[in-house]
Amino acid sequence: MASLRKRVMMNAGSNWAGMFVTAAVSLILVRIMWRSLGVDAFGVWALLSSGLRYPMIFETAFSLSTNRFVAFYRDDSEQLCRFVSASFIVLLTLSVLTIAAAIILSFFVSGFFAAITEEQAADAQVTCMLVGVTLALKMLEATFSGTLRGFQYDTRVNAVLIASNLLRLIFTVAILFIWKSIVAVQLAFGLSAAVSLVSMFFVARKSIPGFEINIFKIKKETIRELFRYTGHATGRSGSMIFMFSTLALLVGKVGSAQDVAVYDVATRIPNFTRGLLAGAQNVFLPVVTSLFAAGHIEKMKAVIRKGTHISCVITCVFVLLLFIYAEEIFVFWLKDKIVPEMVLVMRLLMLSEIARGFFGIWLASLVGMGHLRSLTIAAITSAIGAIAVEIILLNGFVPVPVAPAAAMIIALWAYMGLWLPFYGLRKSGIGFYEYFRGSLLGPLAATIVSIGALWLFNHIVPSGRINWAILFAASGLIVLVCFTVISLRSEAAELLDMLRTRLGKGRQNLV
Repeated sequence: MASLRKRVMMNAGSNWAGMFVTAAVSLILVRIMWRSLGVDAFGVWALLSSGLRYPMIFETAFSLSTNRFVAFYRDDSEQLCRFVSASFIVLLTLSVLTIAAAIILSFFVSGFFAAITEEQAADAQVTCMLVGVTLALKMLEATFSGTLRGFQYDTRVNAVLIASNLLRLIFTVAILFIWKSIVAVQLAFGLSAAVSLVSMFFVARKSIPGFEINIFKIKKETIRELFRYTGHATGRSGSMIFMFSTLALLVGKVGSAQDVAVYDVATRIPNFTRGLLAGAQNVFLPVVTSLFAAGHIEKMKAVIRKGTHISCVITCVFVLLLFIYAEEIFVFWLKDKIVPEMVLVMRLLMLSEIARGFFGIWLASLVGMGHLRSLTIAAITSAIGAIAVEIILLNGFVPVPVAPAAAMIIALWAYMGLWLPFYGLRKSGIGFYEYFRGSLLGPLAATIVSIGALWLFNHIVPSGRINWAILFAASGLIVLVCFTVISLRSEAAELLDMLRTRLGKGRQNLV
């Protein structure tokens, strides 16, 4: 159990490191593009790069499928190579179709969206093609990253992702210095995606004995089994990507380029929170799969309870701080005037992420246990519901950028906040009271105490005379202390014991 815990912590830690680097690069790039391209051009680029991400449905689905099958067949190199080869060939075909679809769509994209003006039509057409190429490269990478994650080599996957993100930053800054255009930005993204694909392939080949892509080893049974599982993964994970992309496209269809820019910027920090939570939660997929396959049900339940507890703590800490200091963060980040809707959209999205943070671990857990059909149906229903709500809200009920955020709150809380935990508890055999007391009670109690402590802090300290960054750091320290004392006592004690042991061994070695 100790080695399992250590492996989970290392993988989660590397995922978090990757997410932090990705978020940092994204925030830096947004500020650079916001000031280099202008709000309208940035809005057009955001519309194309975020709204046309539908092919990533397959990237996510095949990555999850490869992850699961590799976890099952990691000791059977013959079967493993069959599934890896089948995944790569299918994704190669889909990548070619993606590029072809992007080329065809580029001739119509400027006439379909109100956000793209005649002056921006030519750049939008070329950018659309480059978006298709970038997405195709990321799809191909899914085979290799999924294989590495199936062996629980998350640290190696994240090392490649960190390097490619830093390259993306370097390429974008260098090209924008010469050519200030949305085409230049997407060209830099495509180059970094190509480097990431090649690097991930060589890391997988070097890390996994017997790893190869051999189309002659593929059998009909392999394809059939891969598509059976991937079909559910496409419906489940793909419905969320479909929802996010469609919500963004509807803003571009109805609103202006500025509306798209406001919505895109407001989603960046909530997206980072979502990625951070996913990085912590997805490492439990191969763990739960292995424990469930081996019949270690009690260990599996313990892993789910502990994972929920950790995820809840992360969610509460981030939501509290980001919700309170949303406006100050935007002003510091963009160094520009802030549209009021931008703050409102961010806060609404942070509230929607609470449901994912508290109960998102059930997605990985239920997949590991093989409960696919119900997850797929629920995810598709949620996505359709969110799109329908946004279409209604766009009829003048709320400002254009606010509509998708409000729709997301309703959809995610219905799906992840209500249905998912009740279904997961029933299928895993964990009692509601046991789950609440062991996983949710501590974080909720710490949240209430933190809110009270922050309220008292704000009434004692003259906030108008102190820089907001100092207040943010002090508030973060208060929240961390509250959560450590109330919700993370056992984890803090384990960490201290580990540090004492390490220090003791270090002293002995010196002697």
